[in-house]
Amino acid sequence: MFQRNFKVNGEDVNDFMVMQNFAYLKYSSKILEVFLLEKGFSKLKLNAMEITWQKSNEKLIKKSNLMFMQNFTVNLHFDYNQNNDAETKIYILFYNSENTLIAEIQTTINFIDCNSWEFIKMPKQIAKHFSSNEVYLEVG
Repeated sequence: MFQRNFKVNGEDVNDFMVMQNFAYLKYSSKILEVFLLEKGFSKLKLNAMEITWQKSNEKLIKKSNLMFMQNFTVNLHFDYNQNNDAETKIYILFYNSENTLIAEIQTTINFIDCNSWEFIKMPKQIAKHFSSNEVYLEVG
């Protein structure tokens, strides 16, 4: 599991001070970028490897709302299948400051060859960071 803490900002909320759906998607992309960066795969290194990544099939399941200035935690879980050619399922869980599940995003990450613009199998040097033995239990 990979985890980061955040606070709901002004640009994340609507007129009722409730975090909007786009903000959940923004934080889900941010935690994936931070994870790859901490594992040594910055955008610059991925460019040098001539690959990029893309999220697809995003599904947001909201349980309750996060409010303006509220602290929250984002957890990143993987369901990496080494036999699957091009995609890894990602589960991003949002918890409030009382550690109550607020929302879940289920998505798929695909890697793309920048020369052919085709989906490729996740490179081995990246895949080793995704192949944890952690079992994901679906919530909701």
